[in-house]
Amino acid sequence: MFRISVKSILFLVAFSIPNTILTLGILTMVNYIVSGKMLAIYGNLDIYFFSLVIFSFLLNIFFQKKIIVFSNKLIYESELHIMENFQKASMHHLEEIGLQRIYSIIEDLRVLVFLPGIINTAITSLMTLFICLIYFLVVSLPSAIFIITLIMVISSVYYAVNIKVKHSMDRLKELNNSYFAIVDDILKGFREFKLSMIRRTGIRENYLRPNRLSVNKIETRVSGLMSVINLFSQYGLYLLIGIVIFILPRTGMLNKQEVTTFVIILLFIRGPINSLMALQGFFNRAFVANKRIATFLKDIKDLPVSNVAESLTTHPEGLNEIVFDQVSYQYKSALSGDGFAIKEINLTIKKGEFIFVIGGNGSGKSTFINLLTGIYHPTSGNIFFNGKRVGNDSQYYRNHISAVYSEPHLFSANYEGYKLENNAVYKALLETMELDTVVSGIDDAAARRKFSKGQTKRMAMIFALLEERPILVLDEWAADQDPHFRKYFYEEMLIKLREQGKTIIAVTHDDAYFKHADRIIKFDYGQVVKDIDLKSHSLEADELWNIPVNL
Repeated sequence: MFRISVKSILFLVAFSIPNTILTLGILTMVNYIVSGKMLAIYGNLDIYFFSLVIFSFLLNIFFQKKIIVFSNKLIYESELHIMENFQKASMHHLEEIGLQRIYSIIEDLRVLVFLPGIINTAITSLMTLFICLIYFLVVSLPSAIFIITLIMVISSVYYAVNIKVKHSMDRLKELNNSYFAIVDDILKGFREFKLSMIRRTGIRENYLRPNRLSVNKIETRVSGLMSVINLFSQYGLYLLIGIVIFILPRTGMLNKQEVTTFVIILLFIRGPINSLMALQGFFNRAFVANKRIATFLKDIKDLPVSNVAESLTTHPEGLNEIVFDQVSYQYKSALSGDGFAIKEINLTIKKGEFIFVIGGNGSGKSTFINLLTGIYHPTSGNIFFNGKRVGNDSQYYRNHISAVYSEPHLFSANYEGYKLENNAVYKALLETMELDTVVSGIDDAAARRKFSKGQTKRMAMIFALLEERPILVLDEWAADQDPHFRKYFYEEMLIKLREQGKTIIAVTHDDAYFKHADRIIKFDYGQVVKDIDLKSHSLEADELWNIPVNL
């Protein structure tokens, strides 16, 4: 997911070259003075030295700022890419993925947020290390090859241990996914856990404790490995210094001045090497996070928007009719493969109709609503809007629909095209919904507070009506309203909305108000078993449930 192009790499290299040259100059001067090849008091050498240091410092500041801007831009673009793909995904994809995995991906994104600073440190360390290795080669080619070979051996051991650490990190991510699921159960099932000691003991002893013990065991092993390898790198440096001081001079590969030079360089690279070693743990986490995000994006990838200009059009046509032609939708079960399905739905919704959708729990009403609003795509069959087939990219169709689902979400900010401040329609709707005394102001912030469940649905209805779309879909909207407001909703509000030209499709169980609808569609076991035009058939509520299917 997080990719750096060749052009970006060249950009980083181009910025590093001037500072590399300056650092090489500083290192050369230090070596010549310490080894006695050049006296410090000679000429204006001190001025040259301090000038190099100051100029290198200023150039480093400039370089690091550029790296930070560049790295943050990469993160910014990557985050946008993830969110855009997330929004393109279909609802059933997200349901299959599950909330726990989404939470885990958000955590992975937080890991990558620290990447800009880490990249900056890594590039600086690598650049310094590169300079020193080049200087090794300049001083003594045979000795440099020998020392570089030893460094590569030490690095190989470190790399091998890191592979084991990376596998452990993969396992940690799996355990943390399970942990998020456990925490989700604890938080959302708080009341149910309070009622049962057996349930609390079960989740703690059979799930939470084993999960955390496994995490603790793996993290302890990983931390132990990292400690050992860090000590190995530190004492490996001491080993190299010992070889330079005691062994290479005996073989005639280094003279006294060259020994001094090699020791100075080895001490000089100790800091960069330790920095790179310390960053390995983060890069392991970042690699795992990046891999998981890439897999996540692949899993949620949906068909691209086929016509952006059309999709952005709000509702140029209005509604003539919506036709369901042999529409079926099949849920997938993780165990058996196939789950609940609604089958071969054939119906037509005309402009201005007021329709109640009824049926028992699990009859298919909510699935039908998700198909109607374009949230689900049919497994087979077709939906037509004003004679045009609604494809997988159904944004143009969805732009005609406002919906309040059974569990509506009130956003923390106003993402819509309307404003609430000084909005006369909004103020009138607050009064209609009897929320004018609850919402303490007509600004946007006042509408983003905590509401009861019934009040939340009223606010969601207000926002839906402010969209001014021709189709209004309501899923069990009246279920959480008090009897007074429920009566007002069915006998006055919906009637007025129909008179204003709205096409209304409402899921309900309130049989006392069936008589106000133009039409009633009944679901049972995933099928439409009754589709009754009440304008042609006047029925009592208790007779409706038993009317013959072929009426």
